[in-house]
Amino acid sequence: MPEPESLLEPVCASCGKPVSFRKARHLYIAVSRLERQLQALVDAHPDWRRNAIAFTNNYIRDRALTRDLEWGIPVPKAGYESKTIYIWAENVLGYLSASKTAAEERGADFGALWGRDAIHYYVHGKDNIPFHTIILPALLLGNGGWHLPDRIVSGEYLTLEGRKISTSQNYAIRVKDLLAHYEADSIRYFFLAGGPEKKDADFSWREFVHSHNGELLGGYGNFVNRSLAFITRYLDGIVPEGTVDPDIDRQTRRLYASVGGLIEAGAFKDALFSREWFSF
Repeated sequence: MPEPESLLEPVCASCGKPVSFRKARHLYIAVSRLERQLQALVDAHPDWRRNAIAFTNNYIRDRALTRDLEWGIPVPKAGYESKTIYIWAENVLGYLSASKTAAEERGADFGALWGRDAIHYYVHGKDNIPFHTIILPALLLGNGGWHLPDRIVSGEYLTLEGRKISTSQNYAIRVKDLLAHYEADSIRYFFLAGGPEKKDADFSWREFVHSHNGELLGGYGNFVNRSLAFITRYLDGIVPEGTVDPDIDRQTRRLYASVGGLIEAGAFKDALFSREWFSF
């Protein structure tokens, strides 16, 4: 008679090796000592996406910065030589070091890049929120008060034809392959209009084709084509001089400012479907 499944030795799903428990000693970042500053950062940005605010409020706690792994950056501290630094601790500080290198190569002002007047955007999926709203700010604060994140553009999950995307199982669509067959602007529009900005979304080829042919080609493309054909047929291909109606001019300027503000705030879908578009 086989043993009950609950009594069988657990096995790692990815490597097939038995799972075991052992004691280990690790180094932690004392996030709790920075709780006041981190909470103030969240409270000062009510315009962050709801998932970012919720995740951050729930995860302001001490985090382990070391791992028992063979690969990674060795810990430069006596007694911890066999451990490596947690990738999401040294990874996010790469924003600082990489931007310093880029500034030096381009002759740009690194101080201004991380100064008070700079605006920093961090674009990622919701599973990476704590690393950008807790670990990164904590490291920046502990290292001397660098410029903290301004815009947290944290998307929800995207599935592919109803299934979870997995590069390890080769179930994914690479950007380079998309660009090899479709225009970049068409791809951008599809993900802005139906992407996982506020809730999980699914990518399907049928919807992608429908979006392109129905909305872009059938709507915007048809409008542009008819306008150009009219100019060619009746105006010898020359756009005549004219004056802009003052009311349309005011509406256009207001729309430009409104939509521009939404884009700068990372609210791309709201910018694309702003109600002011339909006030003309």
